[in-house]
Amino acid sequence: MLVYNKTSEAHDFELFESHRTEKKREPEIKIKEGSKSVAKSGSIFKILLATICAIAFPLYLVSSKVELSELTGKISSAQVQLEQAQNENMRLQAELDNLVTLARVEEFAQNELGMQKITTSQGKHISLNTGGTTEVVTDDSPVTFISRWFSSVLEYLGFK
Repeated sequence: MLVYNKTSEAHDFELFESHRTEKKREPEIKIKEGSKSVAKSGSIFKILLATICAIAFPLYLVSSKVELSELTGKISSAQVQLEQAQNENMRLQAELDNLVTLARVEEFAQNELGMQKITTSQGKHISLNTGGTTEVVTDDSPVTFISRWFSSVLEYLGFK
């Protein structure tokens, strides 16, 4: 039966051809008798290397995590020891400050060394009468001149 298409679409020309039944060709499989499949020696090496890598990499990760946790523990214990040492230092510093007060020094001088406070009768007053004169000693050596000049420059710049 022929079918006519009345649309503007292209015609399917396969409808007008006689049907041929062709079998699809299947690929032929050739089997050689007496031959054994032999793996290449390189492929065994590659498989062995891949297996070693697959085992070694997770072991490396686990060992690095273990080492990291051990180091973290050591750091935290060192921080605790540091904090204890700082607290001990503060306590000892406060104790030292308490021992070196002026009252404690006076008490030690009186009780242990047998010293006494000075009285007005023990003091001697010395009066000097220089007559209001001032003597300036001048040294005209080059070293003295340079040191005076350098001192005046520093004074001018405001460092003295």
